[in-house]
Amino acid sequence: MNLEFLRPFIKYLPEVKLPGRHVAFKEKLFWTSLALVLFFIMGVIYPYGVTVEKLEESIRGFSQLQLIFASSMGSITSAGIGPIVTASIILQLLVGAKMIDIDLKKPEGKALFQGTQKILTIVIAFFEAWALVNFTHMVDISSTNPAGTLEYTRNTPLFLFTVLQIALGSILLMYLDEVVSKWGIGSGISLFIAGGVSQTIITASINPLKEASGRFAGVIPNFLEQMMLGNFDIMLLASIFTTILVFLIVSFGESMRLEIPLSYGGIRGVGGRYPLRFFYVSNIPVILTVALLSNVQLWAGFFGVDINNPATDMSMMQNIVYQIASKITMGELHGILIPSQWNMLLDSRIILHLIIYLIVFIAFCMLFGKFWVSTTGLDSESISKQIQEGGMQIPGFRRDYRIIKTVLDRYIPQITIMSSIAVGFVAVGADLMGAIGSGTGILLTVGILYRLYEDIQKEQMAGVSPWIRKMMGREE
Repeated sequence: MNLEFLRPFIKYLPEVKLPGRHVAFKEKLFWTSLALVLFFIMGVIYPYGVTVEKLEESIRGFSQLQLIFASSMGSITSAGIGPIVTASIILQLLVGAKMIDIDLKKPEGKALFQGTQKILTIVIAFFEAWALVNFTHMVDISSTNPAGTLEYTRNTPLFLFTVLQIALGSILLMYLDEVVSKWGIGSGISLFIAGGVSQTIITASINPLKEASGRFAGVIPNFLEQMMLGNFDIMLLASIFTTILVFLIVSFGESMRLEIPLSYGGIRGVGGRYPLRFFYVSNIPVILTVALLSNVQLWAGFFGVDINNPATDMSMMQNIVYQIASKITMGELHGILIPSQWNMLLDSRIILHLIIYLIVFIAFCMLFGKFWVSTTGLDSESISKQIQEGGMQIPGFRRDYRIIKTVLDRYIPQITIMSSIAVGFVAVGADLMGAIGSGTGILLTVGILYRLYEDIQKEQMAGVSPWIRKMMGREE
């Protein structure tokens, strides 16, 4: 499929211009910080028409999607970066599968791809906004039908206006991402995800406000209060310990890598290394798996089934949908491995749920991992061609991409499966142990912060004079 028919429409889209000069590190830091502050401010702005009473209902069941898509349910960022990520994944998969005819090596091809992604993001933003307002009923626009019963009405001016506000929130995030990418450091999408997860972890840890039950919302203030009352229960800090443990495990996994030596064919003594990280598939399999399983709740809604609060008078079809949907989503399994919850493991129904959920989660991680590698140019053949086109070869072998592919075949297929299983187990294990911010959120945050640290290092080195870079061995 050729996308040239979209080019006339792309020129009417607003665009953040590339800087025509060198942007200093401090200025990049300013734009990055400004985008993050605006993101947090947008997260506490509620659309006109959303009622506070409906917010609790709208948040239920969407906690993981909020972390992945940096959304704040009920605010104008209810859809978050979901439309941006979805549009990017769809286009990358279509390009990788050769279903879209576009040359990303040429500037005009890149411009067409980015413009198409913007258009698709805007379309998806309105669709997701409509779905969120529709399925969560965050807007109270019920009315009485002729039969005298209440029904939820759609397509009213208030309903459509709320959809518009939420869609515009995601579109604004799209342009903030563009500001960070062109004027700041790293990626705006990554920055918003890390910011959202970090906010969740900090708030859940030290929030000094009290809930309706009289307990502190923060884990640490609640523990200190209980300790002052003479109840020294270290297990109250279990979620804090679990979160720290998962952070350390993910950090260790991010640092593990296998390096394949490379050399330039015509120049002796000059070469490099091609790194194969242990988390080779990154977080993509987990993101796609969590997004798929989280959407099961929305799909069950098409059959009139609420998996969090099932009705007692369900039909046979609804009961089948409920049994399947409830078993392949986490539900009551969150935090089940905390010592205080071990008694739940004596329930055969819970054990069956746990086994099915683990099998489904890991299986989808493996499936998405292999699919992502094969469609995004991370497979052995694509990497071997890139290495050869770069004028490099593996020492001791003649320069032929087929030989490079043979060597890479010893590692990439195996590390794809291993990394998919590893990130899947880390994500689901953290959730089962009740980690704050969810396993998926921690995986994303550690990976993002790791790469942000590397980007900041590069930016700082770019501002250092050439002779200092040479002295430090950083001259390129």
